[in-house]
Amino acid sequence: MTTCIICKKEFKNGGVMARHIIVNHQMTYREYYHKYILQSDSIPKCECGCGAEMTWTSMEYRKFAKGHYSRVHNNWGHNPKAIEKSAETRRQQYASGERKVWNDGLTKDINESVKLNGELRAKAYTPDIKKEYASRMSKNRLDGTVPTLHGPDHSQWKGGVSEINVLARSRVKLYKEWKYPIMVRDGFKCVKCGETKPLHVHHDKEEMCEIIARHIVDDIKPKTFEEKEIIADAVVDYHINNKVSGITLCGKCHNDLHPSLNFS
Repeated sequence: MTTCIICKKEFKNGGVMARHIIVNHQMTYREYYHKYILQSDSIPKCECGCGAEMTWTSMEYRKFAKGHYSRVHNNWGHNPKAIEKSAETRRQQYASGERKVWNDGLTKDINESVKLNGELRAKAYTPDIKKEYASRMSKNRLDGTVPTLHGPDHSQWKGGVSEINVLARSRVKLYKEWKYPIMVRDGFKCVKCGETKPLHVHHDKEEMCEIIARHIVDDIKPKTFEEKEIIADAVVDYHINNKVSGITLCGKCHNDLHPSLNFS
């Protein structure tokens, strides 16, 4: 049973009462709902707090926008054990290949969505946000929230070649017989923006870490300084003898390609 607030008559359902209101009180049920139930002319907002105005059904306004009910009433989403179990399942699916990241194997050169995503992220990543992020990460590393990873556990691990990399790049022979000729060819200016300093030579085809890895026999990392120097010399000779491809870039353009190395 439902009762008309105006005249106190009772009706077996809302549909009968709505017809009564139209005929006897000369107003639509929606007008009646606003005046006597809501006691306001404003349209109710979504109860999840998003601020969206609700749509009218035949007898009342909806309480939630489409898909917003779970923001408030979501027992699964507030269950720590269920969340962790779901996360572990996803990790296993990614490891087995059953589940893949949407942009896996795609680049901005072949996929418009990847290109647009990169442009939007770059635009949103302002200097102030970079500074705030760096400060937060520094604090999190110091207090242990984000663990500091070393060796094979680090995401940028290249097989233990960084020391050999430094030794090879410091060789005068590499500069005179590989870097300098490339800069002469490029007119001592960045091939991307035309800047004349500071200038770097970028490996545009073979990466330095790949070249070094090929000179480590049987994947056994050299331990002594003498062993590392031998490999560094071999890497330098490889650059010269094989005319390894490279291009001249300024610090800023080089940093755009290797932002984690902070060349600029």
